[in-house]
Amino acid sequence: MTLTLPETSDILDLIELLIDEKPDFRPGDSWDLRNPTPGSYITFLQGRDNTVEGAIITDLAATLYIGGKLILLPAATLKDQFNEGQAGEAVVEALNEVVNNLRTLYNNIDLNPHVAPTQTFAYQVPGPNDFVAWILNPSQRVDYVGDTVVGPATLTLITP
Repeated sequence: MTLTLPETSDILDLIELLIDEKPDFRPGDSWDLRNPTPGSYITFLQGRDNTVEGAIITDLAATLYIGGKLILLPAATLKDQFNEGQAGEAVVEALNEVVNNLRTLYNNIDLNPHVAPTQTFAYQVPGPNDFVAWILNPSQRVDYVGDTVVGPATLTLITP
């Protein structure tokens, strides 16, 4: 069964509730997952039998914005991490907590399988024989793009 993606307004409203700021994100152009920007992260959404049902991918700016705002890091700290090219461990853990909350939107959609997030980790392009090679050609995909305190950001939701 294919996972149905949540509505844009539901996603943005939940992120706003968590980070106490309305994200300036809107559906936009896709980014090339075969050539990701450095510092991108991925969290898989697994079904009850540990089958990967979907994924949420963030570029570095989205990771820093969403995770950093959740733990109330100042803009200067987020900019420093952006300039270093990677998010700190606390920011990545905070992003994982946001994804954990976002999964409730998936789980509240009729006929969707129940999903739970894996840990968030650095995104690596899967090889052709990788069990998650579908990432490069998902059946459903929506990219949310917007401006953040560290620059343009992209949040991507995909399903096999």
